[in-house]
Amino acid sequence: MTPSSERPRDLPDRVIRQSLRHPAHLRAFLEAAVPLLAPGFVWCEKARLLDREFPMDDWRRREADLPFEIPYRLGTEELLALVVVLIKHQSDTDPLMPLRMLYFAVGYWDRQWQEWARLPRPRPPLRLRPVLPLVLYTGTTPWSSNRTLLDLMGEPAALHAFAPVWQPLFWNLADSTPEALLASGAEWLQTLAVIRAQGEDAASFRAVFDESLRRLQVVSERDRVQWYDLLRIVLTWATWRRPVAERQDLQSAAQAAQPSPERQQEVKNMTQTIAESLLEEGRVEGRLEGRVEGDLRTARMLLRALLEKRFALLPEDLLARINNQTDLQRLEAAVLAVGDLEKLEDLHL
Repeated sequence: MTPSSERPRDLPDRVIRQSLRHPAHLRAFLEAAVPLLAPGFVWCEKARLLDREFPMDDWRRREADLPFEIPYRLGTEELLALVVVLIKHQSDTDPLMPLRMLYFAVGYWDRQWQEWARLPRPRPPLRLRPVLPLVLYTGTTPWSSNRTLLDLMGEPAALHAFAPVWQPLFWNLADSTPEALLASGAEWLQTLAVIRAQGEDAASFRAVFDESLRRLQVVSERDRVQWYDLLRIVLTWATWRRPVAERQDLQSAAQAAQPSPERQQEVKNMTQTIAESLLEEGRVEGRLEGRVEGDLRTARMLLRALLEKRFALLPEDLLARINNQTDLQRLEAAVLAVGDLEKLEDLHL
């Protein structure tokens, strides 16, 4: 359970984690992050997602984002290896990342040691499964913090030679342009082009957004689950990371790009769910940080922007009602209802 003092995970983090559970997306990430090792991981369909928490002897619990056990081909043998993927979205890097990743590996090896110790004698030699530690970093600039365990070591430097050699591999989204990601041929990487373009101007982002939607049509005809996971990434970033004034147009474009009324309705439902999650996240964070008034300002601003986008200038009496409304839930309900309004008089506030 997440302690009440912690900020909740945001939806962008969750949709990326969910997408990597699809074998094709996991394979695409491995091919991008470790191209020399990826051919050995030929059985991503057999990947097993482990318990995401590793308990330590002092009862601390350190959470790994996605620990997969994946078969690795070595000649004619099929051997298991742990692939730990930590996903980091924030623009600020984590200087403790090498130590965090080492904790996950040690916890994994400790489980195997205990299992080996419970075997009846005579026991075979203990052989620990290899660990591949990967950091998926979607920040707008390359990783600039600690990369190795030695980077965390203090004096005396004369003892550094005895420190474990441990260095996670960092895959920086910022190292690839949106154009290169779209041209990669891998649907999961093509979707990440939207994340990579999140800081671009409106026209540039819209071009990447539209192209990503176009390429997803091929996926929708082949694998509905895969299409849903990828489209959710695209719509989540459009809703959570782009300016308020752009969101309605982006969501409308996503609906219009669908080939049937049924798919258009599905996209509409998806965008509504994402918008509700955004509002709920803001409400929870506001409660945690005591910023209810900030939530009200945000909801009022969002409502005004969406209404002006749809109906142009708003009458003064409506603006006054919006600015004077202190019921956050009513404001949020009005925000979610804008897309279905035919005229301003239908707005209940």
